[in-house]
Amino acid sequence: MTTTSATAGLVWLTGRTAGYSMVGRSVTEDVATFSSQMMSMANIKLVCEGLDTFATVTINGHLVAETNNMFVKYVMDIKPYLKLGENSISVSFKSAVKQAAILASNHSYLIPPACPVPQYKGECHVNMVRKEQCSFSWDWGPSFPTQGIWRDIYIESFNKTAIRSFTAETLKDTDGSWVIDTEVLLDVPEGETVEGSVKIRFDVTGMGSKQVHTLTSNNNKIKQRLQLDRDFVVQEWWPNGYGAQHLYQLYAFFTSSDGRTISAKKLTIGFKTVELMQDFVSGDPKQGRSFLLKINGVPIFLKGSNWIPADSFLERVTKERLRNLLQSARDVHMNSMRVWGGGVYESEDFYELADELGILIWQDLMFGCAMYPSDPQFLSTVSDEISQQVKRLKSHASLLLWSGNNENEKALRQSWYNTDVNFTLYYKDYVTLYHDTIQPIVQSEDSTHPFIMSSPSNGIESLQEGFVAKEPWSELYGDIHDYRYMDPFFDPSVYRVPRMASEYGLQSLPSYETLAEVYAEEDMDLCSDMSEHRQHHPLGNVQLMAEVILYLNLPNSPDRKQKFKDTIYVTQIDQAIAMKTETEHYRRWQNRLDESGRGNTMGAMYWQLNDIWQAPTWSSIEYGGKWKMLQYFAQHFFSPLLISPYEESGMAKVYICVDEIKLHVTRHPHTHHLQFVPNPQHKAGFLFGDMVNSNPQPHSLGPKGTLYISMYSWASMEPLYNWTQEYQMNVTSQLVFSANINNMLHQADCIRRQNCFLFYHLGNPQNGPTAWQALSTFSAVIGLKKAKIQVTNIITVKKDQVFNITISTSAIAPFVWLDTPGVQGRFSDNGFLMVQRVKHLQYFAWESVDQNKLDGSLTIKSLTDIYY
Repeated sequence: MTTTSATAGLVWLTGRTAGYSMVGRSVTEDVATFSSQMMSMANIKLVCEGLDTFATVTINGHLVAETNNMFVKYVMDIKPYLKLGENSISVSFKSAVKQAAILASNHSYLIPPACPVPQYKGECHVNMVRKEQCSFSWDWGPSFPTQGIWRDIYIESFNKTAIRSFTAETLKDTDGSWVIDTEVLLDVPEGETVEGSVKIRFDVTGMGSKQVHTLTSNNNKIKQRLQLDRDFVVQEWWPNGYGAQHLYQLYAFFTSSDGRTISAKKLTIGFKTVELMQDFVSGDPKQGRSFLLKINGVPIFLKGSNWIPADSFLERVTKERLRNLLQSARDVHMNSMRVWGGGVYESEDFYELADELGILIWQDLMFGCAMYPSDPQFLSTVSDEISQQVKRLKSHASLLLWSGNNENEKALRQSWYNTDVNFTLYYKDYVTLYHDTIQPIVQSEDSTHPFIMSSPSNGIESLQEGFVAKEPWSELYGDIHDYRYMDPFFDPSVYRVPRMASEYGLQSLPSYETLAEVYAEEDMDLCSDMSEHRQHHPLGNVQLMAEVILYLNLPNSPDRKQKFKDTIYVTQIDQAIAMKTETEHYRRWQNRLDESGRGNTMGAMYWQLNDIWQAPTWSSIEYGGKWKMLQYFAQHFFSPLLISPYEESGMAKVYICVDEIKLHVTRHPHTHHLQFVPNPQHKAGFLFGDMVNSNPQPHSLGPKGTLYISMYSWASMEPLYNWTQEYQMNVTSQLVFSANINNMLHQADCIRRQNCFLFYHLGNPQNGPTAWQALSTFSAVIGLKKAKIQVTNIITVKKDQVFNITISTSAIAPFVWLDTPGVQGRFSDNGFLMVQRVKHLQYFAWESVDQNKLDGSLTIKSLTDIYY
């Protein structure tokens, strides 16, 4: 097989003003020269990996194909239209906005929502077309309805056949050995018969499987099983924190019987098993079912976030950019990522990086926040889309599960789009699309990964209730999406107690440096027209300020520019505290059930990791890669060893949560409640390093040690009083300390709670896990002094890349924030409470930078610096 290729790309126009939008060039043309050798081939195919969206393809003026789905790979027979020498290849595009409107007007009834809310500043009827749904706008992104060639386009030529796809599933046999089930799909021309052999080879051992086949266009799918020798030790693939990400190469070869046609493909695979456990959580079925994932038999608490497209113009997303974002997720102990259903099925680079980095991918199918048609034409193109995408992605070691859509079950039941005017009609569309069409395709193509029909949903309970549950937001089943604006986000009692939280979040502003890329100087104000334009969440900027007032005093600098910088800072504090409070709340509930059955929470995936542009959003990483305060907080609230304090009914309570260890699920002998218990053979310290005083004891299940508690006055760096508490972990989240706060205040001689805070550690406050607990909001805190924080030393550890930084403070300093405007990189920690006079940090540069430049760029502030 020979291949020639043309460069893939999008053609776009952009502007800097508030009203800019994308317009695509309507025609893309190329000239391909065909030699006599290529023309002598029996088959010549044009392969379009991605055409966005309504395209007409012609060769030398002859119509070859018309497309209508951004997510489908089109393979076109073009030999009848070719000539020796130069040939004209033309791909012309129609406006997806106009096509969506035509489809909507021609449909026999409204498929809602017709248009987004005005604050989105978007286009209408995106649900009528198979295109990136957020390209017509969202509450965190612009309306740039792109059109053009967005993935590779190339020409293949072959004589008899070529391998079109190659997939593999790894399964563990009952005797503990592994098998690899493979499927090879070959391109056999209509009416042709091809004889040859298909060989599968596993690279490490040379083990393989070879079969001879007679192929036709209707008999072109070859399934072969490769049984690995029992004495071959398979290194399993594990998510981040649980083990190594071992990957292997697998090859497929087709050789025709005459030896003249050879085709080959390679796969990178990992050995893992996935199980979605939905058992009753207790002996009382009314208390609901679990919703937890096991990898290689081990229950995994999903620690992660949600992924949206990294750019409005997808050809700008490089592998380096993806690596920076996914490495940033790994660096803060994330083990999972939900690819959200209003974007795109991501590139091979994305999934290969997830394989390498140990990030489990919860893969939504691309249907989000809308009802969808169920007419034959729509179902036909969706069927092609789902079949192709499941084939493409299922072999990746990082794949966790498939979800049919984002929020559509909940939207239908709650009538977000006035569907209750004819619930039966829209219910039928829903079932036809997701249950009757999509689910059978997914389960036929992939037997090794779970499928859920929607997120959020009640999981198996939704199916039993007819595919749309009466309350698909229940805390007793499945997963939830939960947003709490204007609630006291720092109070854990306001949050729900689900089986899994797969979306939750709070907005913040991106850094001044990031906004400066698109804002003019006069735009640098929360109330500017540009700030209002880029805020797509209804009442978003009002909510940002109202949430600040709940927790902090507003910044009051007389300088307009400085006040805006300080406003950015306080919104990032709010967001970080909110996500810390909510995430730790979920982690504490792993091993508890309340009287109604709430609890056994086994996942926390906040909204959202990344940004599509520079704007106020829910992201923890800004457009361009800069970490917000939330991203730094995530490395603590997702830490494998977490000290998690909170207040309940006047009591200071402290949980220790531990994960990244191998667990098993047990049931309490009397209540039959589920519990997650460390395996006795895997003591504390397994895989993530030693924990303080965590040596295995003869009868202990998990780590043991000493919790150190200190009460400080905000006015002094010397503790008022110290307590210690011995602990022994028997489950993965356990209450280890509880005390009446008023009694503690009395013991420490602190006159009121606004004057004091609690600080916790396990014996090493500089480098080990720590936590702090304010006893009031910061708007009520008494005694904070303006801290003088300065850099006392910078040492180059790795030339132009890694630096040790030492800082000192004259007073207690909350939310210490270091920044390096003009230099790209991140710190080992940021946004922290400085209790000790000296703190040691590292800086990791993402570009080559010398020590003098870093030193000149470095800025530091803390909370008291924003008040004048």
